[in-house]
Amino acid sequence: MSSMKIYYGMAQWQHPAWVNWLYPASLATGERIGRYSQVFSTVEVGSTFYTKVDDVQLMRWYESVNDGFKFSFKAPQTVTHRLIERSWQEVQRDWLEFMGSLEPLLSKLGPTMLQFPAVCDERALETILALCDLWSLSAPLSVEVRHLAYFDKGNTERYFLSALSERGVNRVVMDSRPVFSTDAYCDSLVDAQKKKPRVPCHPIATSRHPVVRFIGHPDLPLNDAWLSQWAMKLSQWLSEGLTPSVFVHSSDNIAAPTLAAQLDEKVRNLLPEYQTKLSLPQSQEQVSLW
Repeated sequence: MSSMKIYYGMAQWQHPAWVNWLYPASLATGERIGRYSQVFSTVEVGSTFYTKVDDVQLMRWYESVNDGFKFSFKAPQTVTHRLIERSWQEVQRDWLEFMGSLEPLLSKLGPTMLQFPAVCDERALETILALCDLWSLSAPLSVEVRHLAYFDKGNTERYFLSALSERGVNRVVMDSRPVFSTDAYCDSLVDAQKKKPRVPCHPIATSRHPVVRFIGHPDLPLNDAWLSQWAMKLSQWLSEGLTPSVFVHSSDNIAAPTLAAQLDEKVRNLLPEYQTKLSLPQSQEQVSLW
C-alpha cells in the first residue's frame, strides 16, 4: 500500500500570483519549472498543442525536473483539433513525428493527452482509435472527448469506453461543474465559461492511469462538495491499484495549488494507507528564505 501515488499537477508551472509563494521572485523564470517539480509531481504541457517545441527545449525541461516527475504533453492541434479537415496521411505523419519527439523523455512521461474538440462526434471515433493504435511508447496515453455523444450512457459511450479499455488507454475525466455552478460574476469566470467544455462528469477509469482535469471555482469553499466526491473516487482507484493523474485548474489558476492540497488532504483522511502528502509552502516569508 505504501506505493500508492497520485500525480498532482497544474495546467502550467508558472503564474505571476505564485511568485513569492511557490518560488521566490529572485528565481529566474527558466528555473521555475525545477522549483515547481519540488512541489508537484506532474504538469499539463499545452505548448505542444499550439506549436512544435524543438527537441533542445524539451530536453531542457526534462533535465530541469526531479527524477520522479511526469510530463503530460498535449498532442498537436494538427492531430486533434484539425482531425476532420486533414487527410489521414497528414494526421498520421504529425502524430508519429510527435511520438518520436517524446521518446527521449520516456522516463519522465505521464499520460500524453489526445484532446478532441466538440466537433469530433461519434463519426470520428474510429479515427481516434486508429491514433490510439499507433501509440508505440511504453508511457500511458489518454483521450479527452467533448462531443456529448460520448456522454450518452448508451451505445456510443459504452463502445468508446470498451475500445479504450481494450487498448489500455485512459479516458480523461473533465470536471467543469464548479465553474458552471454560479453565474459568471467576475472576469475569470466569464473567461472560463467561454473556454471550458460543459460536459457531464463521468468518473470512469478505462486503464491503469486515469486522468482527471478539475476546473475549480474561484470562491474556494464552493469547491468542497466536489473535492469530497473526488477524494472518494481517488481513494477507490488507489485501493484498486490504479495511479491517477489529477490536474487542478481554477478559473484564473491562482488558487489551483490550494485546491490540489485540499483534495489531497481529503484523500489522506479517507485512506490512512495513502502516505504521500502534497505540501505547499506555508507562507511567503518561508519562500523568501530559500
